Amino acid sequence: MRQRMRDALVGRIYDTLLKPSDWMELLETLSAWTPAGDTAAGESPQQELEGLIGHMERAAEGSAYMHRLEDQNHLLTRIYHSMPWPMLMLADDMSVVSCNTAAQQALVADSPLQLQANGTLVFRDATLKQKLRHVISMAGGRQTQLLSASTEPLTLLCMPFEKSDAEGSIARVRVVVWVLASQHVVVPSPESLQSTFKLSQAEGRLLHLLCKIGNLNQCADLLSVSIHTARTQLKSVMAKVEVNSQVQLVSQAMNLSLLQSSTELQCAGAQERTMTLADGRVLSWYEYGPARGRPVLMLENIGSSIPDHSRFEDWYQEQGLRVIVVVRPGYGLSTARPDFQFRDFGADLKALCKHLHIERPVMAAYCCGGAYALCTAALHPDFFERVGVLGSTVPIEHFELDKLDRIHRMFLQVFQRDPRLFVLIGKLALRGSRQAPEKFFLYLAKGLTKRDKSLLTDPDILQSIIRQQKLRHFQGARILIDEYINLQHSWQTDLAQIRIPTLLWHGEDDAIISIGSARSLAASIPVARFRAIPGQGRFLVFDMWKEFLSELLELPADKARLNTQASAS
Repeated sequence: MRQRMRDALVGRIYDTLLKPSDWMELLETLSAWTPAGDTAAGESPQQELEGLIGHMERAAEGSAYMHRLEDQNHLLTRIYHSMPWPMLMLADDMSVVSCNTAAQQALVADSPLQLQANGTLVFRDATLKQKLRHVISMAGGRQTQLLSASTEPLTLLCMPFEKSDAEGSIARVRVVVWVLASQHVVVPSPESLQSTFKLSQAEGRLLHLLCKIGNLNQCADLLSVSIHTARTQLKSVMAKVEVNSQVQLVSQAMNLSLLQSSTELQCAGAQERTMTLADGRVLSWYEYGPARGRPVLMLENIGSSIPDHSRFEDWYQEQGLRVIVVVRPGYGLSTARPDFQFRDFGADLKALCKHLHIERPVMAAYCCGGAYALCTAALHPDFFERVGVLGSTVPIEHFELDKLDRIHRMFLQVFQRDPRLFVLIGKLALRGSRQAPEKFFLYLAKGLTKRDKSLLTDPDILQSIIRQQKLRHFQGARILIDEYINLQHSWQTDLAQIRIPTLLWHGEDDAIISIGSARSLAASIPVARFRAIPGQGRFLVFDMWKEFLSELLELPADKARLNTQASAS
């Protein structure tokens, strides 16, 4: 019987390697498993544990390899689909492996190049088709090439693609083709070309048109100059750009356009700003509200994805609040820091404020961000004007462990059995959660209260969280495991040293950090003003953020030193 149970667990481990989105089922099985001696095998409990860890390590290794392949495919697809003009991925036989939405919309009937439903291309210009076949065969080398139709306003920018060893459609791609036609071409502006390559105004206009139509005679006509003048300007431009042919010249300019387009897409919404710290690390942040508003630093939850402050932008503007969302090391563009503890963030926050010329800001945090905020307030007593935490996590000594929700209770059980198991299942979980984030949040919602379930099953809120996660996990999500491990240890900080006005709000129905745990935390901070919010759980930030921030900003120093139990009532 014991052997069958262990075999089933090992099978579940390798099933998760093949289907990582099922990692939650592995967590359930693993949390219920207890090592015991096996008479038949002659193993001690420790030997059984080590054997299981060996299987987990092999599964994690295989998962990491598959993760790399998936990421390569994901990266290519992301770049491919983010470009603003029609784009095709072509196989050896010139069939379309994949295409973006712009291609589906533009390459229709009556266009010089048509994309049919079965993935074949129909050319009106037979010569252009022959040129493209020459590129696909690699007979022209592997450099980017520009092909122009002789009878149509159509140009193809072709980039031969290194063959992938990964299995699947990605292995069939030989050439990536951008379709540039007069009605939908996107090229650098004359001004940007002039500035980038130090061209004259006339040269910038000429290069812009060359990128657009690819024919020097037509460019001369459109610019109302002689072909001799156009050739002279072209020669000057080629010398400044340091290329030897018109094809190389246009390729250089189009590469600039690709870069510009990618940058614009990455900066959609709020811009992630950066500074370099004294030790060479990068620290990043986002800003909302007026640039000259009252500064409020903000730290997000574990996972660093909640809340999405764009939903509060208008309110921040109305209230005159400059909200600075600081991205912790390991998230976004902020450089990961080995062995980073909650108590270590104060120096980075002080460096940021010095960089932004801010003195004594307000600090408002949510969830795990509260650990960093409270430790900083205790260790740097004159840094913040006041500090507030909505739905804070708590030090391990304040945890009511018997009141944890199901998934976090299982995490704790696995961690207590052996931290190595926790890290290994975490690695499998990161891949699974990335592949099926909705599945994880729906699984999490099962163990939460009614209001939290309704929030996590709201399609708009769920997609907002997932978008935020993708932004914050730019460097990978390994930092999540590190923060969970930190939560299993003491914060190594005496929170009784906090002397500034402190506000703590917590949902009475929080199924992850119980209201009793939150009260215990508040009692350890003599100046804390605590409020239990009826009907709210872990995700109260979606309902209560504006009210919480308003009370924090109005909290007077002489009323901050309230007894926790009295204020809770």
